[in-house]
Amino acid sequence: MKFRYKVIILNLLLLSLATGVVGFLLMRRSYRLTMDTEIKSAVTENNLVQSSVEYSLLDVINKSRYDLKESLPEIGRTVFSGMLSGEEALMLRYGREYLYLSDEKALLPPDTLYDIPENARKNYLITEADGHTYLYVTSDTKIDGKTLNIVTCRDISEMSRMLDQSIRDYRMITIILLSASVLILLILSRLLTRPLERLSDTTDAFAGGDYSARSDIHSGDEVGHLASRFNSMADSVEEHVEELNDMIHRREQFVADFTHEIKTPMTSIIGYADTMRSMDLTREEQQTALGYIFSEGKRLEAMSFKLFDLLYLKDHPIELRPIAAETLAEDVAASMVPLMENSNVQLKTSIAPGIISGDPELLKTVFINLIDNARKASKPGDTVELTGCVIPSEDNIDASPTYRFTVKDHGIGISEEDQKKIFDEFFMVDKSRTRAAGGAGLGMSLVAVILERHNAKLELRSKPGEGTVIDVSFSLSS
Repeated sequence: MKFRYKVIILNLLLLSLATGVVGFLLMRRSYRLTMDTEIKSAVTENNLVQSSVEYSLLDVINKSRYDLKESLPEIGRTVFSGMLSGEEALMLRYGREYLYLSDEKALLPPDTLYDIPENARKNYLITEADGHTYLYVTSDTKIDGKTLNIVTCRDISEMSRMLDQSIRDYRMITIILLSASVLILLILSRLLTRPLERLSDTTDAFAGGDYSARSDIHSGDEVGHLASRFNSMADSVEEHVEELNDMIHRREQFVADFTHEIKTPMTSIIGYADTMRSMDLTREEQQTALGYIFSEGKRLEAMSFKLFDLLYLKDHPIELRPIAAETLAEDVAASMVPLMENSNVQLKTSIAPGIISGDPELLKTVFINLIDNARKASKPGDTVELTGCVIPSEDNIDASPTYRFTVKDHGIGISEEDQKKIFDEFFMVDKSRTRAAGGAGLGMSLVAVILERHNAKLELRSKPGEGTVIDVSFSLSS
């Protein structure tokens, strides 16, 4: 069942209950007030009749000889004709005998009417018979040791009929009111729930894979706030979905690149090994084949070590400890001396004092990779520079200064398009040059992971033909 119908039914039930209870209480009160008025009027009328009857009795009693049984019917006729209309009835009961009835067909009251409470001289009784409702009022007077009951009776059936008519009218009005309320509630609930339906349609589209679906509800009520939060949630989900898709794509690309990279050296190794197994080669040819097998095997070994480092660093913590920038630079320079001499590329260092926090071996790997890439991009006779200095904070006086290492070369440079991919696994700016030097395109990926674990910042500036500058910034240890 739709929400709007639930709202209509609930409101209809509440409205029906409210109108029913209020109507019942109002009609009950009205009936009670009307009945009280009718009773008061009947009692007043009975008082007047009683006064007239008793006054007439005084004249009879004052005579020397009188007979009440003969006098009371005449008194009753006189009082009835002078004071009451044809709609009322008068009854005179002396002892237990009715001596006068204004209407012979009148319904005699029940005997309970005459059970007058002590210290009271009047009583009334309402009874129903033959579809009529009668109100009896009696007053008693003691004469000659017997009780004279003066009873007045009036038919109040019209009041009951008016009440029944009022109930029928109220029912009709209630039905009309409820019908109009249903129509109004239907219109209002549709207006109120329409934004929820639109939001539901948007969520269905979003759940169906349309992650760009957004709600266009901008009201200031709870529905508007809900739509705004849904849009915020959708933005976050879409961002995470894009990240997951990108991660999946990168993983697939990683597997494809890894397969491709491992295929080349394996093909060479298998090919040369098969040649040596199936053919008679000269000593020189055997040395050449073994040289290819050795170099390609070393490339596979280097690739496997870097892959292991990449996977290990992504899932395991590292221990950070204070490191002197000068000591780190000296160790890196010492490790690069043989490679730089073989390439006829000079390494110049200029390191200012400073203490950073990190893992010495991992950071050594970072700068060896950076300098080695600079070496590969340089021509014989070029110079690669490694510098380090403290950079004070200029934007915020409360911020801590940083220590910046800079690796600069004057080689072939990197295009803007390649700069976006340089940290991807197996990406090589110059594949032939990298493979010839024994690389596999994993060095910069490893550098990025290590620096990320050290909360260090890397900036790259390069232009084709002008060389490359890479800045690595660390927070200074206190």
